Amino acid sequence: MPGRPRTIVRKRQRAPFIRFSLLLALLLVAVAAAPAGAAGFTIKMATLSPDGSPWDGFFESMGQDWEKGTDGRVSLTIYPGGVAGDEPDILRKMKIGQYHAAALSVSGLADISKDFTVFEIPLFFRSEQEMFHVLGELTPGLRAKLDEKGFVLLGWGYVGQVHFFTNRRARTVEEMQRLKIFTWAGDEAMTDWWRQGGFKPVALAATDIVTGLQTGMIDALAVPPIYAMSVQFFKRAKYFADIPLIPMMGAIVVTKRAWNRVSEADRKVLVEGGRRAENRIFETIPTIEQATIKLMASQGLEVVPIVGTEVEEDWKRIANDFAEDMRGKTVPEAIFDRATAVRDAYREQQEAEAAAPAASDSGR
Repeated sequence: MPGRPRTIVRKRQRAPFIRFSLLLALLLVAVAAAPAGAAGFTIKMATLSPDGSPWDGFFESMGQDWEKGTDGRVSLTIYPGGVAGDEPDILRKMKIGQYHAAALSVSGLADISKDFTVFEIPLFFRSEQEMFHVLGELTPGLRAKLDEKGFVLLGWGYVGQVHFFTNRRARTVEEMQRLKIFTWAGDEAMTDWWRQGGFKPVALAATDIVTGLQTGMIDALAVPPIYAMSVQFFKRAKYFADIPLIPMMGAIVVTKRAWNRVSEADRKVLVEGGRRAENRIFETIPTIEQATIKLMASQGLEVVPIVGTEVEEDWKRIANDFAEDMRGKTVPEAIFDRATAVRDAYREQQEAEAAAPAASDSGR
């Protein structure tokens, strides 16, 4: 983990009173003129990402970039694995200044602005490339939403595609509806959304998932494979429904109160470090995810095929029903329609580019 700012201690020397007064005056002037953060500032960042997970490594690298780029004026201390509590707890502690930054999932971000629920629409994206494109187009508006609530966006995160992990084999929609499914405590809209769809949601804090699986409070949870591997959920939920439901997005945010303690020059370093962390995450997580699924399968996880089978259309139908119901209820209409328009335009462009070589070949 990145080190804390160094403190330099000098020995005191005797001096005449007048000399001491002069030095004190000069010191006060220097302090008054110094930019915020010049004395050194350690940003305390909380996250649910497990200690030693890939994201923990990304955040450590970001902290090292900060400390190096600011010559030690800004450093980072990470509190991983939910030691700061669940995301509602983290946000509450950020408001009182106990933590300065956080790596939040969409669930936590939705507590700041409901616009982030746009990433909870099931089967909305066909590919990760499509998702990244839409995210890029939506970023200015989402950044502004965070700004209104007192947060600064430093970079996006990506945990992977969400899949069902269950303790009983479930392949069809009807089989999944019989299971008790974990939902985030505090996200009443999503809990109602599951219930209206015929499922059996059980709201728990993320830190209580393991206990829930052990005691039978829940039979299933929808999480990305890398997270399931990091926390060993797959040891108790041994069936993997092979259909990507939604991308689990996240973001690295810092409070404006902490942001204002950093000089203008050092803020640029923080933003650049966040951007590099974002690029590393987007570039490596898809590959790590596929390797993780294979590794869990070698350790007893059973992959239940859905994509490409006769039951896939049933999943698509219920996903479309959910999406229609979410518009204006769970997801604000403006961001829903904006995301849909950007996605559809991207698809048309991709289809046109794919058709162009074929048309060229047929004209020869």
